[in-house]
Amino acid sequence: MARLLNKAGIVASSYTGQTKNPTSIMEDFKNKKIRFLCTCNMISEGWDYPELGILVMARPTLSKVLYLQQIGRGLRKTDIKKNVIVIDVVDEYGAMIKACNMHTIFANPYYVPFGDITKMDYTPGEMLVVDGIEERIERITEVDINTFEDKYGDYLSQEQLAREYFVNTGTVTSWIKKGKIKPSVEYKFGSKSLYLFSPDDVEKYRNELGIKEHNNNTIKQDFFEFLEERDYSLSYKMPFLLAFIKNVNTIGDAKIDDVLNDYIAFYKDRIDRGLQVDRSTCPYNETTLQDRKAICKNMLTNPFEKFERKRFLYYSKDLSIIAMNHALYSKMNAEDWDRVKSQMQEDLQHYYSDMGGI
Repeated sequence: MARLLNKAGIVASSYTGQTKNPTSIMEDFKNKKIRFLCTCNMISEGWDYPELGILVMARPTLSKVLYLQQIGRGLRKTDIKKNVIVIDVVDEYGAMIKACNMHTIFANPYYVPFGDITKMDYTPGEMLVVDGIEERIERITEVDINTFEDKYGDYLSQEQLAREYFVNTGTVTSWIKKGKIKPSVEYKFGSKSLYLFSPDDVEKYRNELGIKEHNNNTIKQDFFEFLEERDYSLSYKMPFLLAFIKNVNTIGDAKIDDVLNDYIAFYKDRIDRGLQVDRSTCPYNETTLQDRKAICKNMLTNPFEKFERKRFLYYSKDLSIIAMNHALYSKMNAEDWDRVKSQMQEDLQHYYSDMGGI
């Protein structure tokens, strides 16, 4: 966008996480040396420039919260500025999906180019004045102000359905292909399809497939049944869970840095003792274990994600903690924790013994 604007003789600058001297760019923009600042996810909130007079929503979003944060950058009055011009660039998502725009926010079902979004009683032939420029209303178009969130806010995606049923996403995909379940809503994004399931259909297929309901009352039983599966393609789950248990506090939270320290220490100890780290598919070695960021990312992908999918554990990036589901934590007693630790330690011993190691 910045390149196109500059080519048209309108001074513009892009602003990204890789921008050099971002402070100087912001100053140039505020001093009007730059007319348009083109950015994505960089100044959606917490950035204040009251004189901002035009917002071009060039990247459509289905999130009302994000949309409101973005238009909030222009909703500052000054002695000179009394309004803001918002230009919505709403792509054709399909018959069912409507990106957020000013009409959805103000529940205005009538589209009038250059019209005041808060006014709903315009008539054809009426004159509009925008920044001193007059425009005659030729026609008024009725628009669908229902957003994607309004229509499908309580529907479950394919991923959410997998979590609800305690299966993996591949299983849900297989069921769809075999015709065991039929999505309530299907729409295409390019070559891919996105499936949604209504609350009624979720319960319907739960009964048809004989899937047990998983809730706070069953969560402890679900947790131990999950551990008893002993599904270990690699060793990750065992040292991870032991590290979490070692560092968990009295409310079920553990600092991710502490968990990561013990998780890495387990594999470093094996290297120091000349033992096999894991199967050949495991990327951990003396070099990769030095990269905390990469190992943390790996740990949160697998094994943590396996526990998160079952809703046993959660991760808060803002708080830098891994937390146990409070319903599960409240049901765990000292004997339960000992049982988990004993199983993980025994499973580790069997895991490495089966590989011919210690």
